[in-house]
Amino acid sequence: MTPRLREAWFLTSELESERASSFRQERWCRIFLEAGATLRIFNLRGAFDHSDAVCTDAEALAAFRREGLARYRGPQASVREGVHVRALRRLKHLLLADLYLPNVIKLYRRLDELLGARSEPVMLMASSPPFSVAVVGALIKRRHPDKVVFAVDMRDAWALHNALGGIKAIKRAIECRVLRRADRVTTVSKGLADEFQAHYGVEVGVMYNVATHYLDVPPAPRIDLREVNPQIDPARAVLVYTGSTPEHHYDLAAIVGAVARLKRERPALAQRLQLVFVGACDEVRREAQAQGVGAPEIVFVSHLPHATARSVQASATALLFLAHHGPNNLGVVSTKLFEYLCLGQPVLPLDLCECSDVDVLLRRYCGASINAHGEQAIAALLAGVAEQGPAVLPRLGNVQRVRELLEDYRRHAEELLKAR
Repeated sequence: MTPRLREAWFLTSELESERASSFRQERWCRIFLEAGATLRIFNLRGAFDHSDAVCTDAEALAAFRREGLARYRGPQASVREGVHVRALRRLKHLLLADLYLPNVIKLYRRLDELLGARSEPVMLMASSPPFSVAVVGALIKRRHPDKVVFAVDMRDAWALHNALGGIKAIKRAIECRVLRRADRVTTVSKGLADEFQAHYGVEVGVMYNVATHYLDVPPAPRIDLREVNPQIDPARAVLVYTGSTPEHHYDLAAIVGAVARLKRERPALAQRLQLVFVGACDEVRREAQAQGVGAPEIVFVSHLPHATARSVQASATALLFLAHHGPNNLGVVSTKLFEYLCLGQPVLPLDLCECSDVDVLLRRYCGASINAHGEQAIAALLAGVAEQGPAVLPRLGNVQRVRELLEDYRRHAEELLKAR
């Protein structure tokens, strides 16, 4: 009988932050620990450093997270905001600069050194983005093929991402070689899995972003939303979005235009609603200014600590889910959907394609979904909420139901640790 792999090495970034992506990474770490593996975390820190931490149980992992959060205490501004930042991001993608940052090179050398000094194989999982850790993993797999079971968890596309710049042919060639080098590839949705399979001919498993960080903690206390912005009107139905709105991801012109249309054509109904955007929502702000829409119809709140953001979500009338703009919503299923479902709050999806992953998940767990595209349809949807209230929106009654999706993680982890 072939012995199981005893160590799981995890390559990532953001695990020492409160960004939404960190919770999927933490979930994988916990799953490997539950499976009996010793966990070794290589977490990129900025451009020059990375962690090298060994965790043998859940408490050690929690301590690693606590220390990381303390090191980077406070809400962190999104790197997506500002004209200069957007220009630098485009230059970064054009030059592929994230693939050869100093700590990426250091990480490769460290892994090569460790594997060169041992005979026992390990399971190596790269959680991308950043795609640089997947490139490192592929290079290590090529150099030590008999010592590494290599897995890639693609939380998002890299070369296939329509909103990221760079020379697509070069990036796709790199992405293809990396994913084909992997023994196993997973991603966050069936739509994205189909994309990878169609372009690169690789088999991809799907692990949805179950928001266990919302299920495994006490419910967030409700607050008076005027505490985060006095312009929020508790007499209105408050529709809250939390997160960021990166450039070219969402149909913001139609969403803001719908609010303007409702105010223009049915002002009495418009006075019953208020859209609140929390976080890095610079693109929404610019669109609202361009269309002449502002408070009290649309209100903005800057970055909040994670605990406060959860309380804002819990205190909203309903939560806005902005679907990625494109055919089949480009297969994007964000952690945000599961955060909303796990709160048991009504969900108001905008620009959601029928039969997309999110649409299927809403119908599966809430019994209903909504497909409203374009300014006119979204305005009619908002009017319906103003007239009938949040009862017309999808809502998950038994939030524990989504735990069943964690079994996919457990099965995959077991297969990886047996893959000799």
